Amino acid sequence: LLIFELHPPVLEKEGLVTAVQTRLETVEARSGLKTTLHVKGEEIRLPISIEEELYRIAQEALNNAVKHARAQQVSVEFQYEERHFYLQVEDDGSGFNPTTERQKGGLGLRGIEERVQRIGGKLSVESILDKGTTLKLEVTL
Repeated sequence: LLIFELHPPVLEKEGLVTAVQTRLETVEARSGLKTTLHVKGEEIRLPISIEEELYRIAQEALNNAVKHARAQQVSVEFQYEERHFYLQVEDDGSGFNPTTERQKGGLGLRGIEERVQRIGGKLSVESILDKGTTLKLEVTL
């Protein structure tokens, strides 16, 4: 896990999809989490600064699914369109109340929101107790 906390070399060399796939195959698989990765549209390389923020957002969502939500399954979806990029991370974990979590001052969700702001994205977080959480992010290219 510590290797993936640092700047993953695969991100720069092979891009966001490969970096997240590698992360899923190593970190999440070892924790027993069932994972799926879907890519819609033709993958394009985004500026490395944006890809790194997107990777960190996905990483935090995955960390939350393993550590806090105790999820059994997680799905990551990338969608590439001509002028937009979409990221969705969905888990079947314990869920949480996003408003209450923000008020508690948790660093995970706040960190995600700050990263989304830095890349000019739009974020939505839907979570239902005992059903799971879906994080959706849209970035205009």
